[in-house]
Amino acid sequence: MRLASVLITCLLLQACASVVVSGRDSLPAKQLLTVPFVSQQDFYCGPAALEEIARFHGLSVDQQSIAKQVFIPGKKGSLAIEMQAAARQLGLLPYPLDKNLSSIISEVAADNPVLVFQNLGFAWWPQWHYAVVVGYDLYTDELILHSGSHKNYRLSFATFTKTWARANNWARVLTDSSYLPETAKPASYISTAYDFEQAGDVELAMSFYNLAAEEWPASKPVLTAQANVALNQGDISRAISLFAQLVQMDGDDPALWNNYAFALLAKGCANEAITAINTAISLAADPVLYQNSRDEIASSADTSQSCPGIFMPSSDI
Repeated sequence: MRLASVLITCLLLQACASVVVSGRDSLPAKQLLTVPFVSQQDFYCGPAALEEIARFHGLSVDQQSIAKQVFIPGKKGSLAIEMQAAARQLGLLPYPLDKNLSSIISEVAADNPVLVFQNLGFAWWPQWHYAVVVGYDLYTDELILHSGSHKNYRLSFATFTKTWARANNWARVLTDSSYLPETAKPASYISTAYDFEQAGDVELAMSFYNLAAEEWPASKPVLTAQANVALNQGDISRAISLFAQLVQMDGDDPALWNNYAFALLAKGCANEAITAINTAISLAADPVLYQNSRDEIASSADTSQSCPGIFMPSSDI
């Protein structure tokens, strides 16, 4: 009993610490989203949380079907990697948030519920738990969560950040391809969308890339993703156009010149492709990486009658 009282005291003391929320003066003081509540079945906090967000997006799904994808009986829970894969199966992009409370509150203020992972126990005695942040109250410094069997459960910022930190500050906002997360950044967004492409859903990946291009039309990660998909799908003219734009933006990236070379080769422009791959080799820290590309291109014939001129970096790059 003495040990228990000491542990409880420690938790209470930790919960008294104040938590800084960036930009709080510009945020609505209170927010509560209309997110369907799903009372979890035993050990199904992950599937229940995903069902809540899926239903928020108007998708028809239940925690039992989600559990078949994510629940691991031996662990009596669900791994984060499986939760993200299940979100993608629903057509939702699991965007990773920065590891601070402000990122969560910014998303909720923008009407986006946030999936969070917590350790409600200790590092040496973990009690892993998924919940959905559906609101906040800046007057009382509290988050509002759908958590387990509790709807609109209030938890102080200080206590939440302790339990969240013990789970490595894992948080994801799940969005479809009609809008961006409030806190999205180009490289991180494209990296997350690329997982759809790797899973074979190129069409859905491209819808996320195109959405990103509307917001960040001059972003290197965005244009690179679009260019690579165009090349892989045989849209050669578009691929060449995008790679030409990219090497003008960043003429000292050998990987871009390599891919540009193969786009030119796909059009039958072997001479221009040789010029591009030679540029990649000249820029590379390890030219051997691109030697096989050059050998492949050098063995190809120049077959096109309408090859584009290619941009070349200035000699001072």
